[in-house]
Amino acid sequence: MKIKLKYIYFVLLFLPLLFKAEVDPKLFLDKFNKADLKNKVRLVASVPYADIKEIYPQIKDTLARLKSLVYLKSQSKEAKFLFDKIEADIELNNENYTKAISILENGLRKHASNVNDSLMCYSMLKNAFIKIRDINKAFEMHHLMELKWSRKADSIFIEYGRPKSTLFNMLGLTEQAISERRKEGEGYVWKNDTDKFINMFNDIGVFYNAKKKSDSAQFYFLRAKNLLLQKKVSKENETHHKFFLSLIDGNLALSYFNQGNIADAIPLLKIDVYYSLKEKNYESAFNSYNLLTQCYLNLKQNKLAKSYLDSAHVLIEQNVKGISPKLRLLLTWANYYNSVNDFNKSNQCYKQYLAINDSFQILEKERQIKNQSVAISVEQSEIELNEKDKLLEQNKLEEAKQKTFRAYMLAGIIILSSIIILLILNNRNSNKREEQLYLKNKQISSQNNLIEQSLKEKEALIKEIHHRVKNNLQIISSMLSLQMGKITDKNTQSILKDAQQRINSISLTHQMLYQKENISSISLGDYVENLVSQIEKTIFSPNIKLTTKISSGDRKINIDSAVPLGLLINEILTNAYKHAFTSNAEGVVSVSLLDNEGECILKISDNGKGLPENFESLNQNSMGMELINILAEQLNANLKIEKTNGTTFVIKMKF
Repeated sequence: MKIKLKYIYFVLLFLPLLFKAEVDPKLFLDKFNKADLKNKVRLVASVPYADIKEIYPQIKDTLARLKSLVYLKSQSKEAKFLFDKIEADIELNNENYTKAISILENGLRKHASNVNDSLMCYSMLKNAFIKIRDINKAFEMHHLMELKWSRKADSIFIEYGRPKSTLFNMLGLTEQAISERRKEGEGYVWKNDTDKFINMFNDIGVFYNAKKKSDSAQFYFLRAKNLLLQKKVSKENETHHKFFLSLIDGNLALSYFNQGNIADAIPLLKIDVYYSLKEKNYESAFNSYNLLTQCYLNLKQNKLAKSYLDSAHVLIEQNVKGISPKLRLLLTWANYYNSVNDFNKSNQCYKQYLAINDSFQILEKERQIKNQSVAISVEQSEIELNEKDKLLEQNKLEEAKQKTFRAYMLAGIIILSSIIILLILNNRNSNKREEQLYLKNKQISSQNNLIEQSLKEKEALIKEIHHRVKNNLQIISSMLSLQMGKITDKNTQSILKDAQQRINSISLTHQMLYQKENISSISLGDYVENLVSQIEKTIFSPNIKLTTKISSGDRKINIDSAVPLGLLINEILTNAYKHAFTSNAEGVVSVSLLDNEGECILKISDNGKGLPENFESLNQNSMGMELINILAEQLNANLKIEKTNGTTFVIKMKF
């Protein structure tokens, strides 16, 4: 099973890279040496680190000196952002994903100055989260890219990365992947973009192959192939064209193989081998050799199987790198020796496979631990810097208070003195009095400006605090995601997941506070709608439909009410998704919020199996219900539970 999936996924990922431009290292080095200081940094940031890796040691010292100059003598956000991008790209290439994430988040927060910078960070963060298998965070980055993509400058190239359909497929949600891929294809209609249609049909076929729905997969592969055959191709692109056709044939062959239709699969695989070798795409050729070996083993033609297996072995020895292909080859060797009754060699291959696989797993764990250690040290450094920043801000704030106090004292003295002088010199020239009044008004206006400026600085400081609290909560959430990936115990995973969701609901409150002009309160309706949407994405179930009806007018709430309300909604919705419906049962969960004559009524209901008869006695030992009751008391809300046609929680609140 692993061999087949690897073969599919390689082809799926290879298609967008067929015509990728390459960087000539020697020409790049010549341009770098001739460029001025600013353009040296821009030049390095404009190309992937992997393309200049071999010459990077020759420019590394120059870049280090430039970075020191920028941070010591310049306030340029552009230059600092470019250095963030370069360093993050290097860490991504070295598989230090958590360190790359820290660098990118810092660059996004402190140095990104426009939409293009933000999109660049989102793109690289999305790739990093995929590498550490945090697909939920990758989804979040993808969503942020979608919101801002229309504002991207056409002259700037930014890697869009995996489409949403591929993210669904990585989560094993193949049906959603197929549906999303069709939606992505709707944008190709008015453009009449044949190449994108070909890719779309091929991708949908790959998704159906993953579901073992071979008939549907073949339908889409043949549509992709027919479109490709209809394209007019120049002589210089003819080889690429045939190679592309052979890749689709390789996918089609896999669907035939899954059906047991080996006779139709074999000629397509041979075509794929021929053009893959011609294009020097050795990994594609290896995959087809490997599948050809399986075909002939199934046909009991061991000699032919051996010849293709030997060819695959030669590619592994000379051209194909990586542990995964070697592991697949060892399994195929074991199957071959098993077919020719050489059980001793078959057993040796299995043992070798297990030994290499175990070593690979150990190295992978060590790499993950190393990345985590780097992330922790970077986080500690950032915490220390944040503490220093807070101390400096406090000192500035205290100094501003002292200046304001002195200004008030001075203003009071001046005003009092002016009044005394006016009383004494009441009979003097009226023009002179007017001139004195003008000077006094000007001084008062100056003091008012100082006060207004001080208030603006305090408001900016409060927004920054909310921003940093939100970022710290997101760091905790990400660390919980990493921890969940290493825990096999379902109960522990569930506990960590619940904790993560509660943290995310609190984080949303702070995010909405610093994003609004009014930092003391947020819109109740917007808050509930965003929170429900966030919870649905986190605990998404294809069998459960979530509906919302928000009608709260212009009602506002402060953070003291928003946090317990968010936790209360999170607990009730989580319980509904987990316990209201039997396995694979379809159901509806609805959330409504109404403003009824100064009283807000929140209803969360489901049409599930309902609460048990002895619910009141069980409720005493339920942590979830205990937390719901505590949060309701904290809100001074009236909580009522209805058990008709499922379960309904009715919360009446006065803000």
